[in-house]
Amino acid sequence: MNIYYREENLCGRHSGSGRQPGWLERLASPVKPGELEAAFPFSEINAVLYNRHNSIGCSVKAPLGNVMWRNEALWYTLPCDVEAYIPRHLAFTDGRRDLYLVVIGNACEMRLWPDSRERARSRDQWFSHRPVVRRGDFLALKETFEALVAHVRKEDRLAGR
Repeated sequence: MNIYYREENLCGRHSGSGRQPGWLERLASPVKPGELEAAFPFSEINAVLYNRHNSIGCSVKAPLGNVMWRNEALWYTLPCDVEAYIPRHLAFTDGRRDLYLVVIGNACEMRLWPDSRERARSRDQWFSHRPVVRRGDFLALKETFEALVAHVRKEDRLAGR
């Protein structure tokens, strides 16, 4: 499950297509300043992305139990002939919603992509992801991330490296 960006920069409060957030989205923020960094420390993100047992995904007992990740960024030409940047990221799903923890440089952001499961996407749907604004989504992502880190550390110990 890749996520696509128009350029090699985080989107922040904008949608993936660059659309400004609506008034409700501007009011809603699921995290307080510093809470994102506390919930998703880079040392733990990197422990998952660059795990010692060379895994690229797993299932964990958590709200968003299916997790996949990409530890290498790349540029890609979409089927609609548009260049897209695929950043390093962790993708989380429960089969209904797809949330991403995207890492570009030394910063990360949370994204929700409602069109990620569409087979035939329009040009706009490739970049229709938006910031996570519901507190419940943030908490589900945080809980799943904690379970994921515990799982990866256990697998790394079993791999004996």
